[in-house]
Amino acid sequence: MDNQYVIKDSRIIVLLDRATDSQKDQQLRVEALISLQQLIENEKQLLEFGLLEKISVLIKDPISEIREWTIDFFEWVLCRGSVYNRLQKKECLGKVLPIIEYIINFEELTAIIKKVILLSAGIYSLLFERICENQNDANSLWNIATFIKIHIIRFFDSDDTKQGIKIGAIKFLQVVSTVQSRHVPDSLVRPEEDISLSLCPQSHPILNAFALEKEAISIINGLYSLLNKESSNVITAIINALGPVFRSRPQYIYPLVNIVLKWKKNPPTHLSELQLRSVKKAIKIQLMTILRIPLFESLPFINEVFDAVMILGGRNDPMKFPRQFRRLLYQKEGIDDGFRTSGQRRNRNNGSNGLSFDPSQFSLPFVVDVIHYALQAIPQERLLQAKQALQQREANIATRNLTSQSNIKQTREERKVRDPRLEFQKESTPKSPSPPPVVKTEEEEEEEIIFMSTETSETLETKEPVKPEIKYEYDDDMEIEEFVPERNIEPEERDEMEITEDSEKIELISEDDENEQQEIQDQLEDLEFESEDQDLPPATPTFKFQPYVLPPPETLPEEQCQSFIKTVLVNILEIESKLSTEVKGTRSNVVLTTLSNGKRLTRTQLHVMAVRLLTRGLEFPNEATEKTNNELREIVVQHILEDFKNRMDFALTWLDEEWYHDIVKQRADPSHKSNYVIWISRLLDRIIPALEDRVLSQFLLDVPELVEDIVDRIKIFCNDPDRRMLGFSTLSELIDLRPPARSFCMKILLAYCLHRDESTRTSAITVVNKWYPDHSEISQTIELFALESLRQICHEIPPTLFDYHYHVGGVDDTKETITKDDELEMRKWAQQDVDRHIDLFLSLCSKKNELFHELISVYIQTPEPIQVMIRKNAQKIIDTIGLTGLIQLFRNFPNGAEDFVLKMLVVFTNKAGTPPSQLTNTVKSVIMQRNLDGRFLFPIISYFEKDEISRYLPKVVSTLDATEKQRDIVKKVFLKIVTPTNGVTPITPSELLVSLHQMDVPLKQSVEAIHTCFTLANIFNQQILGAVLQHLSVQSELPMTFMRTVTLSVRAHNALAGFVNDLLIRKVTDIWKNEVLRKGFILYCTEFCLKIKPNNFKFLLQLPQTQIQDILKQRDQTLSKALKRYVDNLKPEQRRGIPQYLLEILETVIIP
Repeated sequence: MDNQYVIKDSRIIVLLDRATDSQKDQQLRVEALISLQQLIENEKQLLEFGLLEKISVLIKDPISEIREWTIDFFEWVLCRGSVYNRLQKKECLGKVLPIIEYIINFEELTAIIKKVILLSAGIYSLLFERICENQNDANSLWNIATFIKIHIIRFFDSDDTKQGIKIGAIKFLQVVSTVQSRHVPDSLVRPEEDISLSLCPQSHPILNAFALEKEAISIINGLYSLLNKESSNVITAIINALGPVFRSRPQYIYPLVNIVLKWKKNPPTHLSELQLRSVKKAIKIQLMTILRIPLFESLPFINEVFDAVMILGGRNDPMKFPRQFRRLLYQKEGIDDGFRTSGQRRNRNNGSNGLSFDPSQFSLPFVVDVIHYALQAIPQERLLQAKQALQQREANIATRNLTSQSNIKQTREERKVRDPRLEFQKESTPKSPSPPPVVKTEEEEEEEIIFMSTETSETLETKEPVKPEIKYEYDDDMEIEEFVPERNIEPEERDEMEITEDSEKIELISEDDENEQQEIQDQLEDLEFESEDQDLPPATPTFKFQPYVLPPPETLPEEQCQSFIKTVLVNILEIESKLSTEVKGTRSNVVLTTLSNGKRLTRTQLHVMAVRLLTRGLEFPNEATEKTNNELREIVVQHILEDFKNRMDFALTWLDEEWYHDIVKQRADPSHKSNYVIWISRLLDRIIPALEDRVLSQFLLDVPELVEDIVDRIKIFCNDPDRRMLGFSTLSELIDLRPPARSFCMKILLAYCLHRDESTRTSAITVVNKWYPDHSEISQTIELFALESLRQICHEIPPTLFDYHYHVGGVDDTKETITKDDELEMRKWAQQDVDRHIDLFLSLCSKKNELFHELISVYIQTPEPIQVMIRKNAQKIIDTIGLTGLIQLFRNFPNGAEDFVLKMLVVFTNKAGTPPSQLTNTVKSVIMQRNLDGRFLFPIISYFEKDEISRYLPKVVSTLDATEKQRDIVKKVFLKIVTPTNGVTPITPSELLVSLHQMDVPLKQSVEAIHTCFTLANIFNQQILGAVLQHLSVQSELPMTFMRTVTLSVRAHNALAGFVNDLLIRKVTDIWKNEVLRKGFILYCTEFCLKIKPNNFKFLLQLPQTQIQDILKQRDQTLSKALKRYVDNLKPEQRRGIPQYLLEILETVIIP
């Protein structure tokens, strides 16, 4: 059924043909496969089951990249992708397992073997589930799966296996051991999602649950046994692979724990200290993960798991243990509290109920959720009370801080020696006494801390002073609501924009620090009281400065301005030219010097200074100023040309300024002439002849604006064979990155797709194809241009050629003198013109086959000479459409395109050799449906069976039209028919010649076909001809062309004369019954007696009297006269043997 699957989507047909064509370039085939996968990813409905069968044949391709892609494709379909649902994936297993089996058997490349092992691991659970559910084809599938499993285990057990394959086999064994084990209640996997041995029915005819579970246990034991043998890389891979097994099958954990416990006394000796440490770390990570799973707390051996972690170094990371195991760790280590030292812990007898713990062990979302739930449990009234208490406390602290800071500042100011002239009179303001402290109960203080983080933004904005930082201290057993703050601790001064992680850390203040803070506070209060008793000196008036105004600038004469600007510009350019090589090549703001005001002068600023002097320095509207400006611009151009690569930044800065200045000027004066276009054109005209790299591309990408005249200069590169690709790549980048210039850049690039030079045209088409069909906007332009170029073939004369030359100043210096004869010749279509008008279109058809019908439509409308020229591109067309396109063309070609389709068929069969059966069957069906002539059989009839050749041979013979050209074509067909192909001859020469005598065709064409056979003298030899004549003579009725074959046979081989004459004498009576045969017999006798065997009349004299009389009574008396001479020259005794009636007839013959 799959063999008869027909692909419906033409895109898949094209890509598959390109990928399976072994004659195409390897890169093209791989790209076709990648495009096929992308197409299926975008349109998942295209991947039908029959298509998988077509793709699977690629697994036997000699190119390793294609085989590797095939494995990746099936892995994507069955394991990663969402093309199929789980049920469909199970149905695909019957097609995938034979592929895996083939690779496991015959593949040699490590990368492919590793990938197919991983693919086997990905589908093993699917396979097991399908065999458990569906027993129809389970036997064959399980046999293949068992074969694959055995070979992968052999890979793993072999000492010669490469490490990459061995690690892949570990992944496969992990899946096998998980699937072939039973689900346990303590597993993290839900029963309905777990593919396990529990799915297998007890009465399953193929699967033996007991044997499979025993095999899984042996696999686990085998993996564990390798921990004391294999390298560290393999051991680490085993441990990492067992992690998922432990979470779904916890019954396999204890053997690993037992191994670790044994390592305490007898560590493995085959590993170095560093390798052993790496292995222990991997095991510790897996076991620590088990300790953190709440579901596994009830495991009977969980304490042994904890002991194993301790052996592996777990005591060094107590914070990574869950709470219950952390307490166990402290008990084992003899520690009262694992988070604090004795110097950091607060005495438990001081009345505090707080306990310390490390908040970093909790994740942030968990902490937020706990706080949220705690807040929801507190009544709204208590929340408001806590908020007010907190605000009051913050206000008290802020007031005290402000008071102390102002007192210190005032004391310091009084101690300074001040200038009495600049002192101000200060009024002493009475200090507001600090509010009395609010006495709160312990419960209210706890509530303050709970709602510390709930303070609104409005409250925070009203508190400008720095807020005190609250210190927390808590233990393991303390709930979140029981946090107790430490009070009366002055905060550090911080920038209000500074955000650090210090606020999240726990800070502990000792009692000594608290005493020190209290002393400082007492000193500040003393200073405050002292400052109130001191008198301030009287204030003195301040100085008032008047605003300073610069005098107006001096106006310089025009000539002096010009000279000054020119001098400054020249100096700047000299500085720029004397920069070091490192600075020249730097496209950044390199600091050149530091000015007197402290500002830095960079290279970019130097450029800006120069170009603004150039464009804005002289604003006098007269001819002298314009002339001076042009002279300055010429100086700049010369400066740029001296080192264009390193001064391109300066050139771009200048052109940016010119462009902007033109815009400003044109707004004020629309008649202003653009200096930007003039001078960028002059600059390009001077640098283009010397450029040979991508500098021009970068320059044109960075200029502020591109006009058509600027882009037109790229033709200079495109016309130079050495710089052609540079020109095309420049146009390509401009099209991609400069959308405003895209239209005229595309115009130039598409025009080169019609260039007369084939290499130039091919390069341009290659560049254009990169946008088709992915870029929608550009693709539409390209397609319209290609269609327009194709349809121009229908015109009587070729269109005018595009001007591929750039003419400086608009003058065409390259125009050649064209004579009238040349002009008439250019007005005719030539083969070169047809080729260049269809090349671009054919390149697009290779990516979009739907366009090909346009070529057929144009072909029908063109005259015969143009059709011949189009047919000469048959090989290009076939390379474009491929076999699938050719078959589609045969099925749907319109009337009038017969010669075109025939040419495609001939060229394809001549190159491909034996045509595919799909093509031959299509041609035969179309010939019968549309009653096509025999020309369509020429390329393929030699590949028919014997009966088919005999059936279709009359159509071939019917094409003979008495012309030498057609006779040569049929001759080649006959030669292919009788020539052995792969050691087999579909029809022998004698059978062919006999068939030509027996077919129902006009006599004239039959005779011409027989004559054609006799031109193949090396094939139709004497033995073949004798056998044919013998075969024809025994027929019940002689064919009409029998005598013609007799004459030609004896004429070609005189040795057949005796055999033929005896044969004719026997059949002469039958011959005489047919007028055509009788005339042929008379002609044979005449030729035999006069040319083949001159003066040999024995055969004639042996004929019966009636036949002799008819022969001699012919209007042409040449034979009779020759016979009379022969008889007259006989001796008398010889004349006696001549019949009397013959002598009487000869008496009437008059010899001059």
